[in-house]
Amino acid sequence: MADLKLLTERVVEKEKTAIRQRVEEAREIAEEEVQAAHAKEEQDKIARKQLIDEQTQQKYKIRKNTLEVQKRINILAAKQSYLSKVLKDANQELDQIQAPAFKMFLADILTQFKDEGSVELVLGEKTSGLVSQEWIDETTGKQLQATLSNETVADKAGVLIKKVGIEYNFMFDALIEDARAELIRIITEELFN
Repeated sequence: MADLKLLTERVVEKEKTAIRQRVEEAREIAEEEVQAAHAKEEQDKIARKQLIDEQTQQKYKIRKNTLEVQKRINILAAKQSYLSKVLKDANQELDQIQAPAFKMFLADILTQFKDEGSVELVLGEKTSGLVSQEWIDETTGKQLQATLSNETVADKAGVLIKKVGIEYNFMFDALIEDARAELIRIITEELFN
């Protein structure tokens, strides 16, 4: 009986050892799985942080670019507004031209037509009283027959030169508009450089 008891104890002890070993193996496996889960979670956390950082950086770049573009647009709009004001002021200044300056302007134009035979001058309403037919005759002499028309161009300053169906426009607003690109370049260089 003692042998049976000893044998039973050995079997029980062997089973206990086997169970302890299985439990220990299961514990190690569980510990490894927990550590693997922690490592994966840490990797996921790093990946999420990196993704958030990249998205934030991208949003920052887009916002910065948007602000820079808006700044350039605002600066260009301010410059354009100022250029328009300068051209408008130039137009208003020319609308109030005095007789000596207008006579010099008209004399220069008439020299361009000295070989044309005859022309008709139609003054703008704002410059109509600044020259007379007598002054035109003195300025052109016998080279050019220039006739001052009784009609005027309403609300304009400058002169139209008519010659056999062709009309040359020397109205100040038209001259400024024709030279607009060049004037803007010059004004821009003067004011903004």
